[in-house]
Amino acid sequence: MSVQIVGSPASAGDTAARRCEYYRLQCGLPVRLVEDNRIVLRLGGALGAVTMPAELGDDVGRSLLLRSAAAPAIVHPGGKRWTFLTGPGSATLDHVQALVPLGLSVVGDGAWVVLPSPETEALGMWVWARGSAWTEPPAQATVLATACALAVQKQGRRGPEDLPHLVRSLPRPETTITLISDNQDA
Repeated sequence: MSVQIVGSPASAGDTAARRCEYYRLQCGLPVRLVEDNRIVLRLGGALGAVTMPAELGDDVGRSLLLRSAAAPAIVHPGGKRWTFLTGPGSATLDHVQALVPLGLSVVGDGAWVVLPSPETEALGMWVWARGSAWTEPPAQATVLATACALAVQKQGRRGPEDLPHLVRSLPRPETTITLISDNQDA
């Protein structure tokens, strides 16, 4: 499946039906409209998702963007969580359990994710994070490795040796993860 966000989703129209059509036809996402105002995306196959606390999500989003691996992220302001859309994942149940203490979760195949619509954006329920664009979704392992590294850094741990064994055994991304911090010299 080839998925591509084209332009700003907000430019797609001013109704949920028009936005749903935009996601389906222009972006190649398998979406459907429910209750006339909610757009949902079924995960599986070429699409996966990872959720995390908002503060960590913002850091992960900036780190991925700076490494040219931007992932579309949906912000749920009320729940203070971010959902990153990714490529498929291969995390086992043991891996998923090891992510919980870090505030991370992998959304399973067959689950539904709500995508922003004009109505949900106006209500502040689901909105796209800034920089949400991609040509192909990044590997789920890339998003998880970045999130784990930044979560460990935020918790004041030293590095990979402080990660739970199962988190260290997650499938490795094809690229090297470089932590980017606001307080590092350029």
